[in-house]
Amino acid sequence: MTHRDSPADPPHDAVAPVTALVDACRHFATHVRLLADQLGAVELSDDDVELVHNAVHQVFTAAGLAAALATGLQRHTGEQDCPHYNVLTDAEWAPLAEGGARERKAVYGCELAPGHPGTHAAHVQVLPEPDRFIWIRWDIRARELVTLPPCPVERADPNPDPRSPYGDEPAPCLLFEGHVGPHRY
Repeated sequence: MTHRDSPADPPHDAVAPVTALVDACRHFATHVRLLADQLGAVELSDDDVELVHNAVHQVFTAAGLAAALATGLQRHTGEQDCPHYNVLTDAEWAPLAEGGARERKAVYGCELAPGHPGTHAAHVQVLPEPDRFIWIRWDIRARELVTLPPCPVERADPNPDPRSPYGDEPAPCLLFEGHVGPHRY
């Protein structure tokens, strides 16, 4: 009897996703360490290097998705941007894609001011009839897709940019109603 067939193991679909992910990461890390030790003892061809590079890239992509889904990710940004960002899974994007006004992005950067309190937030999609503004919000404990109304504040611009699609009209705040921090236009 293998470990997988052990009667003490719950059925695969009964394992909580967090437990399953943590166990898979631990097993994977152990296997990768063992294989890296073996890999260090052999000479690699150019083709081997390419294969290893592609495999490691897939692992980093999967690990980044898991990290983003759990707590979000961070990057280096300018002082004017919050460094936190997140991603959407294929399952999350699917209902937002059809009829939406925006294309899917690889990452969604927090649109709030750097150092803001509370959850991070990024605008994801606008769905028609009635206009629904979909945002992703997250912190280290939770992550959710929510519909939030736009911020009602408008800025009257005394020197409008001639390239602006708003012309002489006031520029609307690009965040959601009740956001923390300054408005973004």
